[in-house]
Amino acid sequence: MTYTLPADAADWATAWRDRINDREGFETATADFDATFRFEMRADDTYDGDPVNFRVTVADGVCTEATVADASADYDFALRGPYEAWVAMLEGELDVSESVMNGTFDVEGNTMTLLRRQDAITEMIAAAQNVDTEFAY
Repeated sequence: MTYTLPADAADWATAWRDRINDREGFETATADFDATFRFEMRADDTYDGDPVNFRVTVADGVCTEATVADASADYDFALRGPYEAWVAMLEGELDVSESVMNGTFDVEGNTMTLLRRQDAITEMIAAAQNVDTEFAY
């Protein structure tokens, strides 16, 4: 099924969770790691709507939750960026690590932990790229 972002964000998040858990490398990358991530898609020149906040929870090798969350929801780590950058990243045209280094995406959380768990982020983004997605803007 194809999901349109941001309109189908809640259903897209569910499909993302399923893709994350289907990834063979995810279990290894998140073994003995419990964390909640916030992935925020922000308005920009392309999309002028409200931010879309995805909350992704991992616990010892499994993604237990991927939902659209309220902006006040708790999290351990955050990755925030403009809609247009999310489109490019989800289409495989933008590398998340480079985008963090050059400031396209903002990161929040314990940097040392994120560096040690970089494979977990890579696996989550790769899973997101495998959700059949259309973009409304």
